[in-house]
Amino acid sequence: MAAAENGNPGKSVIHRAFAVLMSFDVAHRYLTLSQLSRRSGLPVATTFRLLNHLEVIDVVERDTAGRYSIGPRVWELGILAPTHDVTGKGTRPLLVRLAARTGMMVRVFAYKSHSALCLEEVLANGASSSGGGPGLALPLADSAAGRVLLVRMAPAARKSLPLTRVQFDQVEEGIAAYGRQGWVRFVRSDGQAEYAVAIDAEGRPPMALSVSQPPTRAAGAKADPLPAAAVKSLVSELQSVAHALATALARPVDPPGHASPPPYDSEENTVDHEQ
Repeated sequence: MAAAENGNPGKSVIHRAFAVLMSFDVAHRYLTLSQLSRRSGLPVATTFRLLNHLEVIDVVERDTAGRYSIGPRVWELGILAPTHDVTGKGTRPLLVRLAARTGMMVRVFAYKSHSALCLEEVLANGASSSGGGPGLALPLADSAAGRVLLVRMAPAARKSLPLTRVQFDQVEEGIAAYGRQGWVRFVRSDGQAEYAVAIDAEGRPPMALSVSQPPTRAAGAKADPLPAAAVKSLVSELQSVAHALATALARPVDPPGHASPPPYDSEENTVDHEQ
């Protein structure tokens, strides 16, 4: 295939293939050929040719309606990334248990390009939310998890972020609060609160664990603030699970036949969210 084509002079095959793949996002998991052509900025013929090659090697998949989606090969490669192999480390049971015990949505985040990138998400029923889940990116300043990640950034790096003066002041106040209490609470415009703590896994970039009300519940009336005792219990639960996650993520991959220790299963600090 030529290195340059009409409308895209100078772009290599790899650049064009990634342009197609980067057309997918959390809100666009299934796309038609014409949609992929438009979103990638490539001619339809070029897009079709690339998709054929990518489908052969399981990088994309096509359903019976002719729509394309990301294929399993991308996921297999993605979990090899040191920051993002949360599921591959067998940590999902920890998140499922936390979601079931608290009745809240549980997410794991890592820093990416001035955003908090969701690596894993679990609802109380073990599923992911519609329109959310892994791949969702939240602004650092507008999420509890993002503010936890900001704590790990140098002041000069924080000043370089695209924040308004009000946002920057709020972030600095949140960082000061984190230093005092070890967790962050962020209240969204709909009144729903998100709580987050750090996951300090040795040898890994900063990560954060958060809980918040599921979107289906958040769509209703504004929630009443949790009582102080409930917040204390919730944060204690979060910190215990974050510590277990950090231990699991820092642990070398177990050799075949080796039994991993059981996941965190403390019956202490159960959170009662009945208002």
